[in-house]
Amino acid sequence: MITAALLLTGCSVHVDAGTAGAARAERELSQLDGVVSVRGSGTNNLPFAGTVSVFVTAKDGLPDGRLQRLTDQVGRWVVEHSGPGTTYRGHLEVDGFGFSLGRTASENERILTVLQPLRRGDRWLGGDLRSDGPDGTDPAQIDLAVRAPADLLAGWEAVQRAGAASGWKDVTVSANAWNSPPTDTDRLRDADLSISDGTAGEDHAVGDPAAEVAAYEQVTARHTVTGASVSPGRIHLHLADLADVADATAVIARTAPDADAVLDGGVVTKDATGSDGSPPEGDDYAAADRLAAVVADRPDVTAVSLKPDWVVVTAAGPGSVVPVAEALAAAASASSVTSIDVGSDEETAGGDVGAGLLVKGTPSSLAASAQVGARLQGYLPASASLFPTNRTVTATVGSVEEVPALVQGVEGLLPDGTSVTIGLRGRYADDAAHLTVHGGTLTVDSRSGGRTGSATADALGEAAHDAWNG
Repeated sequence: MITAALLLTGCSVHVDAGTAGAARAERELSQLDGVVSVRGSGTNNLPFAGTVSVFVTAKDGLPDGRLQRLTDQVGRWVVEHSGPGTTYRGHLEVDGFGFSLGRTASENERILTVLQPLRRGDRWLGGDLRSDGPDGTDPAQIDLAVRAPADLLAGWEAVQRAGAASGWKDVTVSANAWNSPPTDTDRLRDADLSISDGTAGEDHAVGDPAAEVAAYEQVTARHTVTGASVSPGRIHLHLADLADVADATAVIARTAPDADAVLDGGVVTKDATGSDGSPPEGDDYAAADRLAAVVADRPDVTAVSLKPDWVVVTAAGPGSVVPVAEALAAAASASSVTSIDVGSDEETAGGDVGAGLLVKGTPSSLAASAQVGARLQGYLPASASLFPTNRTVTATVGSVEEVPALVQGVEGLLPDGTSVTIGLRGRYADDAAHLTVHGGTLTVDSRSGGRTGSATADALGEAAHDAWNG
């Protein structure tokens, strides 16, 4: 009866309140002077109840007074239209700078006071601002997007001034730059170079990274730096030339001796997160660095990615995988690295074999994996992963008639417990045969739950079994 009454009386309450509210915001706010576009995103939480996020883009270059009036108009509309049925949240962007609207005019005036000097800089792409809220308890943040890496230090100085002048409590600031200026709306993510005073919750300190910034400045004066993350107590740099890493390390040691320095260069990159999820220290990479040095200058290597206990190498095609793996195996016998992966392309090295060849193992087992990988060259996509507690081999054939040659090629190289998967090129994974080496014989694995395999899987399995066991 209540629903019928609302509908009959023409009340504006809508059963899909979030969706209706988003459409209303787009329709009404787009009429305001100075607005370029409005995008509403609504969620229908319950019948006649929802939440709406409103994203308003203003014209670039609006005078301060006009921007203030527009901000007040949008903020007032958001507050006045929020009620028991629909809750609105407003976000405004101008000159590439975005900020969420507060619930009062004074909150928005405070954030505009911080914004105005920044948006007049022609060396900035934009940024994001977040005030500390009316009671000063919410964290405040200013992130500045710099147009060119050469202006990163100037951007850092500008955002520091903005944070100091804001009056916000515990404000954190950062300057970010990209080697190629981004064009998408998520430009503040995944910056190539950044300087930050830290973020609450990180493992490293929050404060003024003056020494670290000075070290970064000295390194960039001597070498080409294409990647940087500079924060209190930590410097992670990528140099264009791997040969410059030693000198850059010495510069940092003199200028910021207390900072943890992680440096890489050329085709070598170091993951900022270790296998345990924490940021490794520079010395943690010592063993991985030694292995990277073995292959980094080879023409058949296109990339080397390091964690303290994990080396991933991208080779220049399937034919380069085995020689690279053999070189690493010869140098890795005493290494503390627990996994070495060599793939024929970026996706394969990352674990998605695709159409390539992947060879994996520990320092002591990589040579055995490479030996098997050499026999799999004609059966791609393929992989050989022989770890002490987990041994797997995969291969792909063009027809069942190719299986005997494949099996006879690897027979005698696979230790007990090795799982073998043989697929047929162009067919589904369910059509693959799964076998295991037991006591020197190759047996077809039984399917779980009593499921029966496809005729193709049965034919591949039978051909492999017969070829191995005679």
